Amino acid sequence: MDLILLIIIISFAASLRYRSSGPDVEDLNRQTTITINGLFLLLVVFSHFMTYIPMPHDLAKLTRIWMLVKGQLIVTTFLFFSGYGIYVQFEKRGRQYLKTFPKHRLLFLWLKFAVAVTIYLIIGLLAQRPMTLPHVLLSYLGLATIGNSAWYIFIILFLYLLTYLAWELFPTNNRRAIAFIIIGSGVYMLVAGWLLPEYYANTVFCYVAGMLYAHYKTAIEQAVCRNWFRYLTVGLGALIVFAASYLVCAKTSGVIRLASYQIAGIMFAFCFVWLAMRFRIHNPVLAYIGGPGMFSIYILQRIPMMLLKQTGLAGQPVLYFISVLVATLLLGWLFDKAYGTVWSYGIGRRKTSVAS
Repeated sequence: MDLILLIIIISFAASLRYRSSGPDVEDLNRQTTITINGLFLLLVVFSHFMTYIPMPHDLAKLTRIWMLVKGQLIVTTFLFFSGYGIYVQFEKRGRQYLKTFPKHRLLFLWLKFAVAVTIYLIIGLLAQRPMTLPHVLLSYLGLATIGNSAWYIFIILFLYLLTYLAWELFPTNNRRAIAFIIIGSGVYMLVAGWLLPEYYANTVFCYVAGMLYAHYKTAIEQAVCRNWFRYLTVGLGALIVFAASYLVCAKTSGVIRLASYQIAGIMFAFCFVWLAMRFRIHNPVLAYIGGPGMFSIYILQRIPMMLLKQTGLAGQPVLYFISVLVATLLLGWLFDKAYGTVWSYGIGRRKTSVAS
């Protein structure tokens, strides 16, 4: 499995192209951010896949290390770039963007998630898995799971709702809106850290960090990229802070552990932002995985893993993984097409009735 892991990493490394002009307004454009997210979504699929097979004893040293240290770091760029992108849209479109937020962010995402959960529910019922009604209902909120990945969806829906409230309360004051999100995220971190599994709480501030970076982007890039010495020093410093905070997280518990994990997650995501300041990052395959196909691949990946495990592929992990990846991409594409058609038809019908 080390070979698969290395191929994923090399495919991303091959997408880097040095940009001699340094940072510009497009250095974190959509193609860059979704390519980076594509890398980590592939790593998410790989990591989940490894829980469906016995860890190979041969040629899996790198994989063992990866499974030991990855934690929730592999979703930090998802949160960081989500916060970054939403802030940029508020800057560009203002109140008009806010009006679309309840439907095109909150409702669109939750309904798509609910449809996916229903698919898992049907599979579970057909397989006669024991499920209680409260557990099923909680799964539709992302607070429980019936086979699907759920916790990240709960976090992002909460952050979207918090963002909407922030700009409703402070429509013309971005700093106060961000301050509101910071306070809300802090309260959420403490409550979720107390009541829910740790992974519901330990990366939430990466979203806020993305917004703050968008707000101060020009000033940060000018300071970081003033010269090569400054650029390399900042990169090394980010790695040191990441390593130190991750070490503190590993040796502590409670609020200190949660806070140090937030710092580690932010620094981990920033390392890829730092890379984008000097390199163009684009790979069409990774861009599709981390862009148009991201939600469906993330939420449906376990279905091929569960179904194909019942075949003889489980004894051939490399072929099993390739089959899972191909099936997930196809299933995600079909899911997106079907859901997009239904969603568009619903909106079109509503517009028609309003016009009439």
